[in-house]
Amino acid sequence: MGIGSGITYVLIFISLYFEVFMLVAFLERKFERKVAIVKAVSGESVHVPSVAIVVPCFNEARTLRSTLNSLIALDYPAEKLDIIVVDDGSQDATLAVAREFESTHVKVFHKKNGGKHTAMNFALEHTDAELIGCLDADSIVAPEALRKVAPIFNDARIAAVTPGIHVKEPHTFLQHMQKVEYRLSLFSRFMLASLGSAFITPGPFSIFRTSVVRELGGWRHGHSTEDMEMALRIQMHGHLIANAPKAVVHTATPPRLRGLLRQRVRWTYGWLRNAFEYRSMIGNARFGNLGLIILPSALISVVTAIYLFFQMLWYATFSFSHEVMRIEVTGAAPHPSLDMFYFNTSALWFLVCFSVALVLVLISAGSFIGTGSRRLPAGTPLFILFYCFLAPLWLSAALVRATFRTGVRWR
Repeated sequence: MGIGSGITYVLIFISLYFEVFMLVAFLERKFERKVAIVKAVSGESVHVPSVAIVVPCFNEARTLRSTLNSLIALDYPAEKLDIIVVDDGSQDATLAVAREFESTHVKVFHKKNGGKHTAMNFALEHTDAELIGCLDADSIVAPEALRKVAPIFNDARIAAVTPGIHVKEPHTFLQHMQKVEYRLSLFSRFMLASLGSAFITPGPFSIFRTSVVRELGGWRHGHSTEDMEMALRIQMHGHLIANAPKAVVHTATPPRLRGLLRQRVRWTYGWLRNAFEYRSMIGNARFGNLGLIILPSALISVVTAIYLFFQMLWYATFSFSHEVMRIEVTGAAPHPSLDMFYFNTSALWFLVCFSVALVLVLISAGSFIGTGSRRLPAGTPLFILFYCFLAPLWLSAALVRATFRTGVRWR
């Protein structure tokens, strides 16, 4: 076995180990999870915390109405809920749309463009609510979502709670693939929170304990991924991040390849730069599963995806060149044949098949966590067949940008 093959086997084994670890942890915590969910939604405490939901927006006139309508429809005591719209220097009709909703519980502010983190900090200065959350202006939240999140903060250790994020009205092939990806994320985000290892608090309806946010100094730019930076900073200071998968949020996703690549390059670039800045957590036993398993595995997964992609390209190019040379020498055209009694029994092929099967199980688990049904989304075959070719593209671009610190554009 050559060095290249050895590296391939090692990287695949590490990836499989991480996936199996997550699945076994999920199965082992089944009883604990049921108890936690019952406690979270039962509303045992009579205390209902005050909440401020911030909608930072820049040129979001097209989607802002549906976002605000979903917030107004939240099943939560009106006297305990404030909605803060911060127009971050929009150049379209965003501010005019926001002012259509202005009322006692919907406050609208306009400020010079400075980025999402400045909009969040602006809102932080204008609220005294116990909890503060964010809802991106391209997302809509289910009416019962906040009631499923708020009771979790009865645990004083919890500094933030993330929701269950779903794709809003998928139409294109890419959006259907992303729907499957988000189902997989439902599983991973829930399990990472269960293991005390969440490293992202996504923009669509993540809720924070206001006192902790102030204690940590508010939001930072975080290389255009303030949600990742905040999550790492929260856990760096010993706080926990929980997950409420039944707090459903639907978010818009890029319908075309160009938009998807730009979004994912930004996400991955931000993750790599933030991981570098918080590198003291990686391999550090003080941070438990997050430091010893999750962060190292996340970094290795980036390298694994890129390496295996280029290894596959090299193998395909070599095989094609070899076939061309054979035809030139022998003059014989390709003659593919199908032998019903032939099965590829190589270890590598077995690992690939096992990996695909395991991914299907995790997608099904994510669907069950988020929807109560184990049914795989319709776009699952597209995800399995094509996603592995797309992800290395933005991972490679982000790695180059992170290495040379070139920065990324939000849009």
